[in-house]
Amino acid sequence: LRKAQSKGIKVITYDADALPDARSFFVNQATPEGIGNTLMDEAARLMGGSGEYAIITASLTAGNMIEWQKAIEKRNAEKYPNMKRVALRPCDDLKDKAFAEATAIMNANPNVKLLMNICSPAVPGAAEAVKQAGRTGKVKVIGLGLPNENKRYVKDGVTDTVILWRVVDLGRLTIHAAAALAKGELKPGATSFKAGALGEFKI
Repeated sequence: LRKAQSKGIKVITYDADALPDARSFFVNQATPEGIGNTLMDEAARLMGGSGEYAIITASLTAGNMIEWQKAIEKRNAEKYPNMKRVALRPCDDLKDKAFAEATAIMNANPNVKLLMNICSPAVPGAAEAVKQAGRTGKVKVIGLGLPNENKRYVKDGVTDTVILWRVVDLGRLTIHAAAALAKGELKPGATSFKAGALGEFKI
């Protein structure tokens, strides 16, 4: 990305960021607090505010997921002192690996009450693990995921909650920002951005 910029190519990132000097703008799907607080509040609701839970993430080094985890930890410490995270495992964005990690977590932590999945392939992967372990209803499954991938697990009562930002709006905003940057209408130091019918956004 830095090489592209050095050749005069405009660079923006969206969904997951690069280092700030490698792009002009980052289009974020949601704030880390918005994602972290929503996940933690939902986990607390399902767990009655106490007990053990685990997180399955895509990668231990992905910048966006690290920010989400920090927000989850902060919310946990501030609002839910009786809830304890017992594991944080990466699944490399693979459903099968999420299944294996969820199975390992449940085996190592027999009292775990909830699996929180913060990448989309992990939600159905963890749900399948809970289903095959015969722990539907005993181990809750929540996460950031796509509706179609999780529909049958929701209907079967394995997955309680699927959370997602408006993906269509993220795509539209990204295109608006890219076009404006390419045309020279979006400049470094700008504090707001008008994105057509989506309205105005704070930068």
